[in-house]
Amino acid sequence: MSRVLNERVAVLLVLFLVAAALYASSFAQTFSDVGSAHSPVFFPRIILVLWMGLAGIAMAQVMMQGYVAEPIHGIWRLLVLVAAAVVYTNYITVYGFFLCSAAFAMICLVIFGLRNPLVIALYAVAVPGALVGLFNHMLGMPLPTSPFTHYF
Repeated sequence: MSRVLNERVAVLLVLFLVAAALYASSFAQTFSDVGSAHSPVFFPRIILVLWMGLAGIAMAQVMMQGYVAEPIHGIWRLLVLVAAAVVYTNYITVYGFFLCSAAFAMICLVIFGLRNPLVIALYAVAVPGALVGLFNHMLGMPLPTSPFTHYF
């Protein structure tokens, strides 16, 4: 039974359910069809289908593996991660991609056991910063910006 009830399966199930919820909510939106692919608020359904497919495949693979995985030890860690993801997705349009992503990265790195503050800070600033530089300034595909400055 612990082949099915372990932390990996729980995380993959949550990922699958998040993608399914986003996919279901996209039917009421007029900008989610393929015709408006250049809209900054476009979240293509094909990406959500791929997300659900990959999460389903990974979940099946984990459940079919021969070894018995450890049971869920950190249910609070998983709940904090889900809560952080909900807060992140709700505030990304208000406070911008960079600030929310940096905070979310810090929370995730600490949750997953990284303890070096320098590495956490560098990673949390460098990855969202690189994505802002790539999308906003090089590709011209704007990510949500902060109300404090237009640079990020």
